[in-house]
Amino acid sequence: MRVLLIAPSVDTCYEYVSALGLMNLYIIGKKLGCTMELLDLSRDSYEDGLERILSKQYDLIGISCNFTNSAPSCMRYAKDIKQKYPGTMVIAGGNHATLAPQDLLFNSYDYILYGEAEESFKHFLLGLINNEQLKNLDGLCFAENGEVVKNKPYTLVEDLDNLPFNDFSEFDLEPYFKWAKMRYINTETLRGCIYNCAFCATVRMWGHKIRRKSPQRILAEFEVAKRLKADFVFLSDDDTAVDETHLRDFCNLLISNKVKIAWGTTIGSCSVKEDSTYDLMAESGCIKVNVCIESANPRILKAYRKPYTIEDNRKTCENLIKRGILVHNHGIIGFPTETLRETLNTYLYLIKTSPIWHISVLEPRPGTDYWKDWAGQGDIAQYKLFGKANVILSNKKTSNYFIYRLFALYYFLSPTRIKNALFHKVRGIRYSYWIQYYVAYRTLRENFISFFRKTKSA
Repeated sequence: MRVLLIAPSVDTCYEYVSALGLMNLYIIGKKLGCTMELLDLSRDSYEDGLERILSKQYDLIGISCNFTNSAPSCMRYAKDIKQKYPGTMVIAGGNHATLAPQDLLFNSYDYILYGEAEESFKHFLLGLINNEQLKNLDGLCFAENGEVVKNKPYTLVEDLDNLPFNDFSEFDLEPYFKWAKMRYINTETLRGCIYNCAFCATVRMWGHKIRRKSPQRILAEFEVAKRLKADFVFLSDDDTAVDETHLRDFCNLLISNKVKIAWGTTIGSCSVKEDSTYDLMAESGCIKVNVCIESANPRILKAYRKPYTIEDNRKTCENLIKRGILVHNHGIIGFPTETLRETLNTYLYLIKTSPIWHISVLEPRPGTDYWKDWAGQGDIAQYKLFGKANVILSNKKTSNYFIYRLFALYYFLSPTRIKNALFHKVRGIRYSYWIQYYVAYRTLRENFISFFRKTKSA
């Protein structure tokens, strides 16, 4: 059976990194005897990507619809594929597919494997290979009589050591290395989140329970990175420190085995309780940490259901900087009743606490508190605005739009940040500064193209 997996075209790409989830599915399919291919079309136009898809015929095509601004492309694929190859089955997975399945199922997709998909994908393939009835499988969504049918969820992988071990020998990483201007690998150490933030859908995908890879498995993955001469490894966890003992254990193992590679991750503002944990992180190779404060206003933190205080965040940033770890603090503006003073508070706080900072505009992402009452559901034109600071829930749309871009200008004209983005001697640090400029370029480019199209059609 010939199977193609696709990372879709998307108009704004925060980073160009390997698709870990699709790689897992690729390895699973290959072990079952399928002929597997993986196409990363995230930097291709829809037309160029579709041409690559249609150049061969497949029995099954699986598309990762993760981000809402990739949904416009995903909503077109199945119809275009089936027009040329009507016998090809097209399925989807990922955040948007899981939390807004109607967008794809009512656009010619056969099935969605919702939530965590490694186990359900394996059993789906076995069902196809053995010519079994698929509609009874757990973890599946499909359309029937104009309605979305959602089977019960597939059991989550309890021990993440049971996930496929990826030594990257099946995949060409050179395009990612060339783009990042360094040998950059991403991996994960755990899944799940114990919190329930208003703007986040992580628990809808991965559950509340924390599930981990063993420190020995993490060490083995770092040893792969070392063999590949990686300059930087990023742990794509929501909060690597949510289990502080687990973080300490794998840091100690990296240190004792002398596997020191520059790495970065994300941690919560109150996850680290022991100061010595920061020392272990630095000694094991950690050079950069994302910390999410979201807002410098207690009222809004409470509305977001954040479990920490501004003081928690300040101490975390201070402890990281003291160990020479680069801090990238993140904020969100555009809460529906947020005042101008509160917006400015968040900006000024980020400027004070971290050399790299980033602001997002609050978006009604699927699965969040703000999605269920949002009038733009299913609207491709609205989906295309995601990821570019254009979907603003606040009634102060003009001032939010103006302030966002004014402070972006302030950020990007900093001589120190420009110097670090171009010349910092540590590649992982240089990349961390440079990627912010890339995000700005893509955002401005897509804003300009959108404005030009509107003007031309008027």
